[in-house]
Formats: sequence, structure tokens, C-alpha cells
Amino acid sequence: MKLIIPLDEQYVDFYFNPCYNIMMKPAIYIEDCIETLKRDIEYDYVLCSPPDFDELGEEVDLNYSNFVDTWAPLLNPKGNFVSICISDRKINGEVISKHSQVIDSFKKIGYILHTHKIWVKSLGAYPYRINYQHLLTFSRNDQKRKLNKEFLKDVFVLKNIKYEKYKYGMPVEIVEKMIDSYTDEGDTVYDPFMGSGTTAEASCNRKRKWIGSEINPEYADLCLKRTVLI
Repeated sequence: MKLIIPLDEQYVDFYFNPCYNIMMKPAIYIEDCIETLKRDIEYDYVLCSPPDFDELGEEVDLNYSNFVDTWAPLLNPKGNFVSICISDRKINGEVISKHSQVIDSFKKIGYILHTHKIWVKSLGAYPYRINYQHLLTFSRNDQKRKLNKEFLKDVFVLKNIKYEKYKYGMPVEIVEKMIDSYTDEGDTVYDPFMGSGTTAEASCNRKRKWIGSEINPEYADLCLKRTVLI
């Protein structure tokens, strides 16, 4: 197994991977997604879980739209669907409705909210953490699509799944349902915030191609390790 990182561009791909048999090398660009989106890449669907305030490594700005507005307008999925998986935050006794700010950001650039599902991570009570996540899918250009029957219900209760040392994550099963609903076999899924590679694993499982951006090389390495034996 050989990983290739050319010096002239921060790009990683596999020398061999079973995903090759769907006719395109999976790829992770080790860079900010804004840089990746300037490249000549094509993809059919966007699915991601954007970083939270603490992951951004900046002083907390309660207007999450300021961050979303830097990259969302650059997205250009051929299938006209974008799914954002996002959790709200509790800060200093206040709930920051990040999901509503994401909705506002996408509406500003011509998208409508196509579906709104909820993933319940735990039924326990935690005073400092919200135990559910919003699964928002946006569409543009009047695009419509019939949902996969496994994604028709509005609430999914599944235990949070983490891969190795990556402290964030979500069940591959949910991501597979979203991919089945918004793509066809052989389509390409782009994840601007690849993390440990949940989107990549789900794409391989559902016979889709994938492209990702990940600014942290350690996380990119986790993704490659995770998908190499699929």
C-alpha cells in the first residue's frame, strides 16, 4: 500500500484501493476546502458535518453564518443537493441555533430546505451538550428526488459511532441512507470536511466515488486507513 503526496500540491490518493473498480480514484485534498473548491473537480452531491466552534480554533463567534458563508457559495454539485449534518451548541446558558443559521446561509445563495431529519445520539440527559443532530438537505434549481424508503422517517435513534482517536463522528448507516437518497451508483460524493472518513466509507459501501477535503493530515490519514480494506 502506497500513499502519494506530491510536493507541488497537497493531494493524497491511493496507489490501490477497491474503490478503483468504480473507475475513479478516491482523493483527499489536505487543505482548506476553499482551496479545493477552486480546483477543477466535479461531484454530484455534497455531504458533510462542518466543524464546530472549538474545531475552528478561533474565538467563538456566535454568528455561525460568518463561517458558512466563506465556503457554501463555492459548492457546485451537479445533482443540486447539499446535505449538512449539524448540532446546535450550549454556551454560557444559551442555545446557539447553528442549524437555523446554516439554513439562512443556504437560502441566501438560492437553495431551499428539501428535507430536515433528526439524528438522536443518546436519550440521556446532559446539561452542557445537545444529544441530537440536524440532518439538513438543501436543493436548488427546483431539483426534486424521491427519497430512499430507509430515509423516509424524520427521526433516527442510533448510538454515536467514533472511529479510533477521532472524537467526532456519526453512524455510517445514516450517511449511507442519505447517499442512497440523493445519488445513484457511480456518482461522486464530495465532503469538504472529511474528518475520519465516514462519508468515504459510506460512499464505498454504496458503490459511489468520493472526494474529500481535510485540513488536518492526521485525520486524512485516518480516512485512508479506514477505507483501504473496504
